[in-house]
Amino acid sequence: MRIARFLWSLVLLLALSAPYGFSDEATRRMNLLIITADDMNADSGGWNGGRFAATPNLDAFAATAHRFVNSHVTVPICQPGRSALMTGRVPHRNGALGFQPIRRDVPTLVEVLREAGYYTAAIAKTAHMAPAEKFPWDAVGEQGLGKQPSEFASKLCEILKTVDSEKKPFFINANICDPHRPFVNGAARAGKNTNRKKQASAEFLEGVRIYSANEIEVPEFLEDLPKVREEVAQYYSSVSRFDVTFGLILKELSESGHDADTIVVFMSDHGMSFPFSKASVYYNGTWSPVLLRVPGMKEPQTRLEFVSSVDVMPSVLELLQVAPPSGMDGRSWVPLLNGKEQPDRDFVITHVNTVSSGKSFAQRCIRTKDRSLMFHAWVGGKEPFRVEAMSGLSFAAMNAAEDATVKARVNQLVRGEPLMLFHLQTDPTERTNVVNDPKYASEVADLSAKLLAHMKATDDPETASFELALKTLQEN
Repeated sequence: MRIARFLWSLVLLLALSAPYGFSDEATRRMNLLIITADDMNADSGGWNGGRFAATPNLDAFAATAHRFVNSHVTVPICQPGRSALMTGRVPHRNGALGFQPIRRDVPTLVEVLREAGYYTAAIAKTAHMAPAEKFPWDAVGEQGLGKQPSEFASKLCEILKTVDSEKKPFFINANICDPHRPFVNGAARAGKNTNRKKQASAEFLEGVRIYSANEIEVPEFLEDLPKVREEVAQYYSSVSRFDVTFGLILKELSESGHDADTIVVFMSDHGMSFPFSKASVYYNGTWSPVLLRVPGMKEPQTRLEFVSSVDVMPSVLELLQVAPPSGMDGRSWVPLLNGKEQPDRDFVITHVNTVSSGKSFAQRCIRTKDRSLMFHAWVGGKEPFRVEAMSGLSFAAMNAAEDATVKARVNQLVRGEPLMLFHLQTDPTERTNVVNDPKYASEVADLSAKLLAHMKATDDPETASFELALKTLQEN
């Protein structure tokens, strides 16, 4: 078996003499492994700026992979984000504005690859891919495995053995549930849920680094308050457990012999579960760099183009040489990797609609290297902004603070403004809205025109409210 796989890897290497040009029928039988982290900030990994040594396994993988460092998820919320990833469509074009199922007429990556003869399997997060008939997995690993590193790896090993017996190429979606709340050392004190106690036990902490508050730094987009610092330390402990699971996944892939014939994609589904991150179109909510390793690839590239999670499906289908379905909003990255240019890769558009509570806090953002223009359709409504990411220690500490700067930051989050422009070179944490400053009028006009064009082209339900906000801005 191992000799056969060695010969297979040679076939792949020869077939890939052009960067990503496939001429041999055998190359169409490559496998696909998509690994996701749950609620992990883009810069938590050491490979991308993290300074706390929490991700040695991810960092080692990053050194072997193409790096899309300006990648943003289309939707920074679990279920609608995964719906966009698995359909290549923005939320209002796949039907999953929030925690709803996608439309039944929208093809999914699972369906397309299963139809092409692939064995399909997923571990954890399958409840966030609905309806079930649109995600016809051949095998499923239960949700609880997502925070149990050794059990996760055992399930993956079982799936890989089944794949070999089936003699089919595979698509496996391995969804690690760290560092999603409850955090490792925060869960142990909660004591309210048996499963949470189990996931915080020593059995599931082997190799995990537990951080203390004085070992970390609070991200600049948050406030350096004692409770915030405590919760960020808990978060990094969960990042460490994510990395343990990630390392075990790659170990199982290698020991199966399939690392030589498997495309591996890694990304987080969105930013960390803290204010101004998850469930918001602020920078740390949507920024999720992608790592892509392709068998036989040449020197790893660092790509600076702005790309989106809806691009993943068309990209992997082209790499696998599987015909794509019509109707996707994303575009393949293969031309970029082959040295070609694509238009409109200097900006990316992100979305939020309904959140986990079922309430609508609609947001849109168009983002470039230097600016971000945000539209918050919920501003002025009956309720202030409230999402799951505000349920922990951090927002409570911010909300209780008497400091005027912190109060202003809380007000920005919960009250907001309909239109906001941020100058990212001087204001990278997006605190000062300059949308009314006349010297930025031309930039507001340019960015809003591009965002409006996208909204009209995709039949965005928030188009009319965005046009009204622009009209109000102009009149004032």
